[in-house]
Amino acid sequence: MKSQARVVVIGGGVVGVSVLYHLAKRGWTDVMLVERSELTSGSTWHAAGGMHTINGDPNMSHLQAYTVKLYDELDRESGQSCGIHRVGCLYLAGTEARADYFKTELAKAHYLGIGLHEVSMDEVKKINPLVDTSKFTKAMFDPADGHVDPSSVTNAYAKAAKNKGATISLRNPVLELKQKPNGHWLVVTKEGTIEA
Repeated sequence: MKSQARVVVIGGGVVGVSVLYHLAKRGWTDVMLVERSELTSGSTWHAAGGMHTINGDPNMSHLQAYTVKLYDELDRESGQSCGIHRVGCLYLAGTEARADYFKTELAKAHYLGIGLHEVSMDEVKKINPLVDTSKFTKAMFDPADGHVDPSSVTNAYAKAAKNKGATISLRNPVLELKQKPNGHWLVVTKEGTIEA
């Protein structure tokens, strides 16, 4: 195991490997991820894997849209499927307040270049014949929404990060973190100590 790294990421869930991948993508090849067990062995393994671009916070909408597009890139870079299922999502408004909220979301989507768009009730019926359109006044549809397999996404991130020079150490729990006087950190693991 390496005894030094520019960055040590602790935890091999989808967030940890995403951080590792993005550091490596930006040219930081001296980066390492340490996981106490196996990739996805924490909360990632039972995550629903929903993907959508609509969010009340524009920054989160932008981040979610970036991630939805990134899955295709990860498929190519890693040679491993992320388990993407873009089934789209209908958003339905049954009140004036909800319809007003949709105006905000549509404007935000247009600004961010997200594919969310307004659809008629006839289009709603074509998309999902089970919807009782008499209950709703406004509808939006985002064709990019859907779900992914969280385990596949995690492993695609990990493989793409390793392809870019990152290192992953599995079954290696972190026992302690110590800060040195020079500001560096010592990551004490079962297999040894890494200075970062």
